[in-house]
Amino acid sequence: MPGTVPKYEVTVEQNTVYATAEGYWSHAPVGEKRTVSRLLPQLGRMRTLYLEMDIYLPQDGDASSRPLLLMMHGGSFFVGHKEEKGQVAWCEYFASLGYVAASINYREGYHPVRRDIAAAETRALEDADAALRYLLSREDLRVDPDYIFAAGTSAGAILALNLAFRPAGDHPHIRAVANLWGSVHDLKLLENSDTAILSFQSEHDPAVPYREGYPFRTGEKGVHLPTQWFSEEMYGTLAVYERARELGLRVEHHPCPETGHRLHIGPDGGFTPRFYEIRDRMAAFFAE
Repeated sequence: MPGTVPKYEVTVEQNTVYATAEGYWSHAPVGEKRTVSRLLPQLGRMRTLYLEMDIYLPQDGDASSRPLLLMMHGGSFFVGHKEEKGQVAWCEYFASLGYVAASINYREGYHPVRRDIAAAETRALEDADAALRYLLSREDLRVDPDYIFAAGTSAGAILALNLAFRPAGDHPHIRAVANLWGSVHDLKLLENSDTAILSFQSEHDPAVPYREGYPFRTGEKGVHLPTQWFSEEMYGTLAVYERARELGLRVEHHPCPETGHRLHIGPDGGFTPRFYEIRDRMAAFFAE
């Protein structure tokens, strides 16, 4: 396994199509004022989407095999894209260590009802699985199937956990997950695999419950939204950590005292010190 000191130059294979699927859209900017209003008309019907990923490759000469990091962005399964600043920087770094690192787009969009939101999560999980299978099918990438890792922020972390802890079946085993302020809907999910889990989350996260609850329940002014009407209950990083420990899994949990959801990006749009802490701890945890 690679160490945590960058060794290699990195090249990027951009906009590689890994699958086609029926959906509303597969990427959308985060934080722009008119994003949601522009997307809503597209909920009228699904269409065929070309799902893309960016693949970050180390220039490692004749290395016979490489570990793989599958990286998934956040955005509540409604917005987000593979070229978000944090995803790009993390992928570049891990490729410099000798990993094949891939940042993916996946299907987004839903009507604000519980059944459709659950269906959106299922579609995104199908896409993450398709992306993983595509990467393993590429002999030229020289991915070692015994060293697969997954990571994500928010919705992307939900995907990473669900991808790693699916019921037993004919799918690749994921060694470890970096769960960055994600959650699961059912803690029994953790009984399905021996995958190791590294977690970071704010103890005062306004979007995803730290232990358990419903999303977006606390706003800046303490407003409690009735999100239980359209979301299933969520178990955040603390609940995941506690249950994983009970099951004897290798786990590491980093509670963060600062308030916020996207801990790696500051108000000015730049990286926070937490970004670098997460990056370095991910590298060490995966190497271990």
